[in-house]
Amino acid sequence: MATPTAGIVNALCNVTLNVVGCGIIPNETTIICQGFNDQTGLPLQRPGKTVTSTMVFNCDTNGDGIPDLAIPLTNVTPVNGNLVQGTLAVQPTLPGTAFPLACCGGFGTVVTTTTFTAGNNNIFNLLPTGGFTRTMSCTIDIGPRAPVIISASPSGPIDCSNCQDLLITGGCFILPNGTTNVTSVFAVDIANSAKVIQATRFVVLSPTLLDALFCFGSANAGHTFLIFASGPNGTSRNLSAASGTCPLGNEQGIQVTVKCNAATTTTSDNPEIDACNVGRDSSGRFVLTVTGKNLDINGSLTVGGVSPKKLKVSGVITGGTTTEFKAIGKFCGVMPASLVFTNSNGKSSVPFACNQTCE
Repeated sequence: MATPTAGIVNALCNVTLNVVGCGIIPNETTIICQGFNDQTGLPLQRPGKTVTSTMVFNCDTNGDGIPDLAIPLTNVTPVNGNLVQGTLAVQPTLPGTAFPLACCGGFGTVVTTTTFTAGNNNIFNLLPTGGFTRTMSCTIDIGPRAPVIISASPSGPIDCSNCQDLLITGGCFILPNGTTNVTSVFAVDIANSAKVIQATRFVVLSPTLLDALFCFGSANAGHTFLIFASGPNGTSRNLSAASGTCPLGNEQGIQVTVKCNAATTTTSDNPEIDACNVGRDSSGRFVLTVTGKNLDINGSLTVGGVSPKKLKVSGVITGGTTTEFKAIGKFCGVMPASLVFTNSNGKSSVPFACNQTCE
């Protein structure tokens, strides 16, 4: 019995299977009367029977208990009378896995077929077919598959100062038994694995498609992020370091990334929002606190395009600008959202992604 995250369906690249049984026949090619002629000088040598073995793993793709997807094994080798080995080789279009994306794990069958061709040294040579086959089958549990991510769109460069809705394609987001296989979607800075940004929200649309909202923030301008989905059966593959002969990235050997636009340079007198926070005041009302530079005391603030009911100065005033404002009312319904501060001279700040909610 395979355990979640540990089944061979999540293995990197090739997988070798050892099938134990009895009466396993070695592969062979025979020659009858090798090197002999009859009294007339005609050769007696002729081909005899051949014995070859093949193996197939059959995966159940729709959860009805009937295996319906055949995956041939390569390098099938009878080792002895009790052991035959075969390799689940990587897929032609998926160099990082031996399993097609339609195979999301669970129980399947390994069928070993030994074929005996016709030949005078085949006791069954008088059968109409001349040869015959033998099969043996066993059931194995390859484990439940982790989510698979193939692409994320848009991939960028994108404006990370605004929240971005990503459409993510892949496989096994919903398992054949109907279980949702994704509990979180997140991004990891490719240059700093300690920087992880969780999707603000996501929706699994189908077994091969999900939608996720990311608020990267303007502070991540110029950064590139690897996209992952995780669930009870593990985390999607997106390798950024070598792992033996397995390629970087996902099962296709491609790194799924989203890149933010490079930082833009603004003039020193433009308003700039640095941070935001939602809390409650002494009367229990939700208050949005906005801090920044060059914020005009007579300026205005929009939250997702909506002006709050009240906006008051709460920071230090220096030369007609302030570093902090507090907004009250009419903003909770649009959070999280982009914040824009506009000074009385008409200059506006770069939109700031505020990943706060009134909860």
